[in-house]
Amino acid sequence: MASLPGLNGSLDQYDNDALESVELSGPHSVQLAGGSEWRVKVSNDSQMSLTVQEGIAEIFGTELAVAVSYRFQNTSFALHAVEDVVLEWTGTLVQQQIIGEKDTNALHVYNLHFALEKQRAAGSQGPRVLLVGKRASGKTSLAKTLSSYALKTRDQGPVVVNLDPQQCIYTPPGCLSATPISDLIDVQNNGWGHSTTSGATALHAKQPLVKSFGLERISRNREWYRVQLQQLATSLDARLAHDSALRRVGIVVDTPALRELGDGEDDNYDFSLIHEIVTLFHINAVVVCAPDDSLAVQLHRELPVETLTIVRLPTSSGVILNEDVQIRALQSGAIRDYFYGDPSTVLSPYAVGVECDAVTVWEPENVMSGSSEAPQARLKPVEVNASNLQHALVAISYAPRSAPPEDVVKSGILGFALILEVHDTRRRLRVLLPVPGLLPDNALILTESRYLE
Repeated sequence: MASLPGLNGSLDQYDNDALESVELSGPHSVQLAGGSEWRVKVSNDSQMSLTVQEGIAEIFGTELAVAVSYRFQNTSFALHAVEDVVLEWTGTLVQQQIIGEKDTNALHVYNLHFALEKQRAAGSQGPRVLLVGKRASGKTSLAKTLSSYALKTRDQGPVVVNLDPQQCIYTPPGCLSATPISDLIDVQNNGWGHSTTSGATALHAKQPLVKSFGLERISRNREWYRVQLQQLATSLDARLAHDSALRRVGIVVDTPALRELGDGEDDNYDFSLIHEIVTLFHINAVVVCAPDDSLAVQLHRELPVETLTIVRLPTSSGVILNEDVQIRALQSGAIRDYFYGDPSTVLSPYAVGVECDAVTVWEPENVMSGSSEAPQARLKPVEVNASNLQHALVAISYAPRSAPPEDVVKSGILGFALILEVHDTRRRLRVLLPVPGLLPDNALILTESRYLE
């Protein structure tokens, strides 16, 4: 198993009892020594503002400007002091913790970044990195940090591929996406920033390739998930074929937790989907986010190591397991931001009335539907009524409304709409669109996401 300098050490776990709960709203000052981290958790019903007074500090690789206020809500982050830093913050924190340099995994992340940069400089085909780990292993934070570090040394960052339908990376929940990171990541907006929007943004908006999986969990239809994987990989290959600069920077693939990908319990995982992802996305490096080597050894046995480099990155002691309540809040926030924007970019969505007979709605088969047969990778028609569509998020496909389901499956996603109201007696819908105009005469794909204003 290959190794990189600084990637085989172990991290001393910080005593979690040292976490401090604070509910203070006045201005407070924090001084950090170079190399240390300030770990913060902000709840969904409170806010905090942060300003760097002196020094260089970064959040997941993105450097914070001095004397600029950053606002956070319903998030957890680690602020890394590149050099001695003085901070000022106001608001309410659920937890805060200062960690010394020896208790962070910053050195390991730096060494991984430099190894990837060396590969980018060596040829026209950049690294294709797959991040693998259990729940709360720091995969998504690592993807964010590696993307930010790449932007420090070149004009273009990598393509971040999100394969977890529960994550909302430049999309509403229920999506798989591939997003070229062309500018700074906005650390305030759920840690990623905006996709292309009708409003003005402080930073360059990102343009993701999006596939709508539509189901909350992969286990509800694995074959449908495989179809979405294949289509996303094909679209990404076409995108990279016409962009040599992006191809040279490479891709970073963030996967769901291993338990979500397989039916196994504890350490007995099904690696078939990981193997398929490696093949579809032409992966040449696997980074295992884990506290020990056991998972990396398993992957070394399961994957074609003759074409792969497999390394382990020690899990940071600051990773946090998001509770279901927080995940729901993040998903609802992503839907709200898609239509209404956030405090820095306020949007004005457009509500239209539509006849029920003027829409065609499909949905992927679902193991939760009660059928005794395993769900197939296909769409089934949805009856247009309040019980099925009230407050539902639907994907607007490029396929015309009259297209057969096979064509709808193959089509891309134009955008999303929210079904505000369904009047069964009047046979009318009220639909929220992100831009003014009529509802496109295209097939709609129902998702499991619901949003009540």
